[in-house]
Amino acid sequence: MGNAQIVVKLNGIHIFSEPITGNMNYTVSNTINASLEDVSKNFLDSEGVKHWMEGLERIEHISGTPGKVGAKSDFYFLHKGKEMKISETILEEDMPNQMKFSYQSPMGYNEVEMIFEKIDDSSVKQINNSYFKLTGFMK
Repeated sequence: MGNAQIVVKLNGIHIFSEPITGNMNYTVSNTINASLEDVSKNFLDSEGVKHWMEGLERIEHISGTPGKVGAKSDFYFLHKGKEMKISETILEEDMPNQMKFSYQSPMGYNEVEMIFEKIDDSSVKQINNSYFKLTGFMK
């Protein structure tokens, strides 16, 4: 398998970039200044996803009940002028506290666990645990 380069940006600022091969795990956490109820509502809003998934053009629901375990959807992105499809399956759902997804694409397999912990009535700690198994070259 060839080397892949992962570029992580935080608020549009390049913070990490290095070649990787095989598998990768990472955890990112931040504080959201909103109630747990508002965070959950916005996280589950399929139109809102476009605000935090760069390049997302559309989502097509394939099967299952949207937002529930077993639901499948295809996400279509525009990346460097080309359309790219990523297939999502919901693996676990315990909202407003946690949700786990799998994503499959020609680049590989990815699992994302999103955890939301109430800090107080107006702030939430968001924890993103991600696992990647790369099977293709990412650019």
